[in-house]
Amino acid sequence: MVAVLLGYRTDQGHVYQFMGTGIAAKLDVLGAPPSYVVIEDGAAHAVGRAAVGRDGAFVARLAPGTYRLRLPGDSRTIMIEVPNGECIDMVLDFRLPMIVLKVPAEGWPMPGLA
Repeated sequence: MVAVLLGYRTDQGHVYQFMGTGIAAKLDVLGAPPSYVVIEDGAAHAVGRAAVGRDGAFVARLAPGTYRLRLPGDSRTIMIEVPNGECIDMVLDFRLPMIVLKVPAEGWPMPGLA
């Protein structure tokens, strides 16, 4: 468990932060990260895509609201609430087969179910 938490601590350094509203995150996946993340509104309508870098990091400038994120070819989704005036920073762990863990990118990494 300590190795996992230290790994998330290292991942937090790969999250790019920006001013404004949206999502800044790093994906943990088995193998190479996908080239993009699909972004949908709360009703599962596609809003767009966010390009994912080789290190698994991505940013998406979004208006405040509720969004679903999913990886291409993966049925799991993550609901993210983008508040007014803030950028949500996190690590998303897709390495587990059934669930996705969300780790805040600030402070000590405490994984939570997404």
